[in-house]
Amino acid sequence: MNCKTVLIAAAMAVFAGCTETAGTRVVIDTATGESSVMECSTRLRNRVRVAKCTYSDVDGIAKATVTLESLTHKRLELQARMVWLDEDGAEIDADGKSFRAIVLDGRDFVTFSGLAPNPRGRTAKVQVRETENAQ
Repeated sequence: MNCKTVLIAAAMAVFAGCTETAGTRVVIDTATGESSVMECSTRLRNRVRVAKCTYSDVDGIAKATVTLESLTHKRLELQARMVWLDEDGAEIDADGKSFRAIVLDGRDFVTFSGLAPNPRGRTAKVQVRETENAQ
């Protein structure tokens, strides 16, 4: 299923060093099939686009997949993680998953997916942030 709703909010948070912690957040509700994208980084918004959001069921456990597209010719070094919420909106994996490194070459696509830790997982939140400023 393609992303149905795109919400763009302009807010930027830049911290020390070359890591911008504001990024793109994708929320996929596996019960309704609705997905939304919120881009909190004006810099990342011009470099990465969420091309596709899908969900599926694997033996009673939800799986969410997000395809990211590079909008620039430069290589992007990103970090991404997927956090799962139950039907009440509480995080299932409250210990928090660490960010995974993703390298997205110019004008290329990369797919990021995650499986809910248990059958209670209903909504997936994918967070993507840039780790280094592109040249």
